Amino acid sequence: MRSSRTDADSQTYSQLGTAATAAPSQWWENKSDDHFSYLLEQNAIATTTTSGRFNGLATGLIERLHTTGADVKQAYISTSLDAGADNKAVAEAGQVSLNDLRDRPDQSLGLSVKLASGRSVTLSIKSNANGLSVEASSDAELSEADSKALDKLAAGLEAAAQSYFTDNKINLGALSGFDTSVVSSLAFNIKAGDRQLDFKINEAHHQLKLTSASGVIDIDVKHDNAGLKGNATQRNNAIQQFLGQIDSAAKRGNADEGLVSQYKEAFSVMQKINTSDDDNSVGGLVPAKTPAFWDTSASSLLTGLADFDAQIKGVTTSPNPARLQESDYFNFQTSQKTTQEGHLTSGKISQNLESSLSAAFHLELKSGKKPVLDEGKSSQNYRYVKVDDHESSKLDLGFEKNQLNSARLEKSHDRNLSISSYELGKLVDTKNQPDKQTSVIDLSVSSGRDNTASEQALQRQRIIAALSGKIFL
Repeated sequence: MRSSRTDADSQTYSQLGTAATAAPSQWWENKSDDHFSYLLEQNAIATTTTSGRFNGLATGLIERLHTTGADVKQAYISTSLDAGADNKAVAEAGQVSLNDLRDRPDQSLGLSVKLASGRSVTLSIKSNANGLSVEASSDAELSEADSKALDKLAAGLEAAAQSYFTDNKINLGALSGFDTSVVSSLAFNIKAGDRQLDFKINEAHHQLKLTSASGVIDIDVKHDNAGLKGNATQRNNAIQQFLGQIDSAAKRGNADEGLVSQYKEAFSVMQKINTSDDDNSVGGLVPAKTPAFWDTSASSLLTGLADFDAQIKGVTTSPNPARLQESDYFNFQTSQKTTQEGHLTSGKISQNLESSLSAAFHLELKSGKKPVLDEGKSSQNYRYVKVDDHESSKLDLGFEKNQLNSARLEKSHDRNLSISSYELGKLVDTKNQPDKQTSVIDLSVSSGRDNTASEQALQRQRIIAALSGKIFL
């Protein structure tokens, strides 16, 4: 059903899907008596929740693409005109409302899929108080296998949208189990007011971006070191380590609790994608491959997670009208990068963790609560705190004859806390608290003539015991 300008005769549909005369204040972009149009109308007029308005539309669009072999473009608009308005006026008002809906929706859902067959499919659903708009297209006719995979994917997308619209939850697990032999890559977005979720997954990485009035969360998980992921227990322990890291940064940088909570949920979800022993894995696009020289006994020395870049950036404000240069902000970044070199039985693996925190905030002088500041001197009693932290941890592992031969761990941090205290608007005290440290642990297996195989095995065990779990910041 391709888009075309219709006449202004509006229609609604009975429970049996048959046409009936409607008040002219209701307008269709394309007049049709199919079941999907009936579903669209019912969602627009009979549901009171955002999640209800989107229910069944994504799967319905995929079904329409498959059964008709044509692009879909439809909208149901409730105009502001009285029931007695003529058809031409209703059509003109409907088109104006539709343009506004598509340009500035209150809620929306979009999906773009690349199929293994080379076909591309997109769909879009948009909603506001005046109605619903849907669009779907495919650059070629869909096969039965394409349609089945897309139908399952669309159902998962609807479930993910339900969670996001209703509870602001990141339910990527709803997309689990799509057929990766049919679906090569996908991208979807969900918008609800000032909140938006964008997700992409392909053979190289998967990305999640969350935008809200509180700030932005951006996480990119890569597949480069897929073969070096740990088991479920190791990964879950590592996730807890990184969640503890953001908790510490949030406390030191006075971050927004809601934004931090959403970051923790997002980080956990993203690290469980493409893991075969997790129930909520999303697809399995990349097979795990370990280097030929890998020694599995060294697994506990690495984090067990996929490489990633993660950022949380709070909204910047200027809460002190008397000193607008004093901004409140919270920016935290953390990353992991794993590299490997060598071949056959000998090689090297390096894993590097880094984090940085940049934050500033105002506190009352005594209570430590958020102050209420205005231009009057009597309100200007506060502390202005600035945080600038950098941390890193690098682990180098050497392998000879498929066995761990050496390990070197270097960790460092460079932290600075600056506190300026004001009384009646005058600076009365400034404190800087720097903290800079570096530590190195360098261990190796002796390969001298006098060292037996059993002695070397014991040395490897000592290296593993000394460095297991020590890589974390």
